Amino acid sequence: MAKTDIIELLTDYFHREKIHDVVILTDRNVDQHYPDYFSGLLEHVRLDKLVISPGEKTKSIQTATDIWDYFAKKQYDRSIFLLNFGGGMVTDLGGYVASSYKRGIRYANCPTTLLAMIDAAIGGKNGVNLPCMKNAVGTFYFSDIQLPVDLSLLSTLPEEEFLSGFGEFVKYALIGSFDLFQSLLNREAFPSLTQEEVNFCIDYKTRIVQEDPFDRGPRHILNFGHTIGHAVEGWCASQGSPMAHGIAVANGLYYESLLSMRFGQLPKEELQQIVDLLPKHFQILKITPSIFEQLLPYLQNDKKNCNGNINFTFLEHIGNAIPDHAIPANELSTFFDYITV
Repeated sequence: MAKTDIIELLTDYFHREKIHDVVILTDRNVDQHYPDYFSGLLEHVRLDKLVISPGEKTKSIQTATDIWDYFAKKQYDRSIFLLNFGGGMVTDLGGYVASSYKRGIRYANCPTTLLAMIDAAIGGKNGVNLPCMKNAVGTFYFSDIQLPVDLSLLSTLPEEEFLSGFGEFVKYALIGSFDLFQSLLNREAFPSLTQEEVNFCIDYKTRIVQEDPFDRGPRHILNFGHTIGHAVEGWCASQGSPMAHGIAVANGLYYESLLSMRFGQLPKEELQQIVDLLPKHFQILKITPSIFEQLLPYLQNDKKNCNGNINFTFLEHIGNAIPDHAIPANELSTFFDYITV
C-alpha cells in the first residue's frame, strides 16, 4: 500500500463519520523525515500536530498528562480524531491518551517502524511505562480504523530499529509458520522483507486478537520471547546500556527456546536451528548465574505471572506455540546455573 491509499481511506472515513478536527501525534525523528505526509487531508479536515521527543522515556504518565492538558487548552471535545504517526512508543502512548481523554476519543495508528507495523500498532493494547516496569499502566482500546502499512516509510529507519522489528518478525515465524522460519535460515545479515511477509504477521496478530481481544488466554501465545525479553530490556536500561525492544525480544526467543526444550517438548534439532539463526542477526547476551540474579526481580514483576510463578509461552514445534507455562523461580535459577551460550 502507498501513502495515497492511506489518505484515501482516511478521507472516506472522515467524511462518513463527519470528523472535522484531526490531531497528528508524532515524534521529532518522524516529523523530520515526513513533515507533510498527511498534507493531502488538509482540504478535508482541520489538522493540528503535536511533536514529542523520541524514545521510551517519553512514554510516561507525564507526557500523557501534557497531551491531555494541550487538548483541554485547545478546547477539543470528544469529536476530535487522534492520528498516531510513529513507532511503538507513539502508538502505545497515543492509544492510551485516546482511551482516556474525556473517557475516549476516536483514533488510528499509522506505523512508521517495522516493529509497530507488525506488532505494536495492532491489537488495542495501549499504555505508558513506570520507572520500575514497562507498559505498567494501560488500557485495551481499539482503533476505529486499521490503516494499511506503507513499507516505504522503512527506508529512513536506522539499522538498529529495523533489527528491532525483525526480532518480532522472527517471533511470528516461530509461533506461526514453519515454512516462513525455514525461509529465514539463509537470509543475509540485514534481511529485507516482502509485503506478503509483513502481511502474514499483521494477519496472524489480527486473527489472534479477534479471538481473544482482552488477552485472557489464546492471545498469550504472542508473548513468546517477551518474559525474558522484557527482563533483559529493563536490566540493560538500568545498566545505562539500553537495548531496543525487539532485540531484547530476540534474546528472549533464544532463551525461551532453550526453556521450551528443557521444560517442554521442542525437539533438539529444531532448537538447534533457532540457536543457529538468532546470533547471525542479534547480539545475544550471555546470561550467567550472576546476571540471572539481577534479571530475577524483573522476571518476578512481569505482569503475566500467576501465583508467584513466572509465566512463559513455549514452542512445541517451530510454527506451533503453547502459552501459559508456569515455572517456579528456583527451577529457572537452576537451569541458568548450567546453561552456556
